[in-house]
Amino acid sequence: MSGSTRHNKGHTQVEPLITVKKLQEIYLFGVDVVDNDGNELPDTTYQAHINNAISTLEHILDLAITPRRTCTPEEKDYHANDYVEWGYLPLNNFPVIEINELSFVYTHDDTAQPETAMNIPPAWWRLNPEEGIIRLIPNNKFPGRLAVGSYGFFPEIFKRQGHVPNLWRIDYTYGFAAGKVPVMLNHAVGLLAATFVLHLAGDLIIGAGIAGSSLSLDGLSQSIQTTSSAENHGYSAKANNYNEALFGKNEKDPGVLGHLKDFYKGADISII
Repeated sequence: MSGSTRHNKGHTQVEPLITVKKLQEIYLFGVDVVDNDGNELPDTTYQAHINNAISTLEHILDLAITPRRTCTPEEKDYHANDYVEWGYLPLNNFPVIEINELSFVYTHDDTAQPETAMNIPPAWWRLNPEEGIIRLIPNNKFPGRLAVGSYGFFPEIFKRQGHVPNLWRIDYTYGFAAGKVPVMLNHAVGLLAATFVLHLAGDLIIGAGIAGSSLSLDGLSQSIQTTSSAENHGYSAKANNYNEALFGKNEKDPGVLGHLKDFYKGADISII
């Protein structure tokens, strides 16, 4: 019997993906990001840091945050044992927003391009979007040339083979749909994006790596000292706090990122 034991990803609070305005209000409140000429950091730069944070977390967690469609249909092997258990098909990516097409391919044309033998009717699909698992439940809506027996849908080739490589082709859209990003994941994006901005803001206070400056004019002088140095900047303390919240303070503290890793990738066990 095939199955999967994972965390329950369906019971999480969700919200829209973090925006520039939300990043500024929640994570950068009171942080004045201006250059020496008084020019404010443009929203495009904030958005670039949000995008970089999203991409970084997607690579760390091996998880799609923003929606995307498969560049080419994902191919999965046919296994007889999986198939008789209601066509168990675990996808490589989750969560799944939509299955665009599910088909099986047995032959290729003269240019080595796959030839679709049959598109599986959507009425047969049973999708667990949070886990990225498809089950097939045949019913009376099937092409006439296919055999449907007491154990469901069995094209002739399935009766002769226990395993066929790359038989299934699945075209699907995955990631988190608009307005449905888990709050903790969104928090991680905010922490990381804010850290990127804080490093930039700290360098703008009086200059990168400059701890102080002085000005003398007609016998009058002014001196400014900051916490900046070659290793630190004006917002180092805040950036370090965000960094510790995200990655943890020590080995015993998993941080937000550690909890996310456990939640999405911690337990993934298949039983045959």
